[in-house]
Amino acid sequence: MQKITSARTSRKQVPAVIKVIEWNPRSVNLDIGGGRYDDSSIYLKRFKVTNYVYDPFNRTLEHNQMVMKKIIAHSGADSVTLMNVLNVIKRPQDRKAVLRLAWSTLKSGHPIYVGIYEGDKSGDGKKTRDGWQENRKTSTYVPEVGRFFKIVKTTARYIVGKRSKP
Repeated sequence: MQKITSARTSRKQVPAVIKVIEWNPRSVNLDIGGGRYDDSSIYLKRFKVTNYVYDPFNRTLEHNQMVMKKIIAHSGADSVTLMNVLNVIKRPQDRKAVLRLAWSTLKSGHPIYVGIYEGDKSGDGKKTRDGWQENRKTSTYVPEVGRFFKIVKTTARYIVGKRSKP
C-alpha cells in the first residue's frame, strides 16, 4: 500500500491519451487508477467501449470487487489503461504491483496504454499538495513497463505495450 495517497490527484476530465487511442467497439477496458469521476467511461461509450474503473484510493472496496468480478466474467480485459498513475507512485515496488495487476487482468496479446504526466521533467520526485509526483520523463518508465509487457510504441506522453503469453 502506498504511503503517500494518490486520491487527491484525480481530475474531472478525460485524459488526453484516452482521446488518441483507436478503440475497438464492443471491447472492455479496465482503467486502473481511473479516479473518482466517470468522464472516461462516458467518453468511451461513444465508441461502444465498456470502461470499468478500478481505483483503491477513489472507489469503494465493493465497487472495486464488482469491477474485478466483471473482468473475470469477461475472461479478462480487452485493454488496460493506466492514465497518469505510475507518475504519482513514489515506491518502485508499488508501481510494480500496479503493473502486475494490469498484466494479470489483461488478455494475452492485448494492449495496455500507460499515460504519463512528466511534471517538471527534473527526475526529482517530490511530495505535492495533492500527493506525489515523480517528475520523470515518459521514456524512463519504459524499463518498468517492459518487465511485464512487450513495448509496442512510445511517445513523449504515453507507452503502449502488449501482454505476452504467460
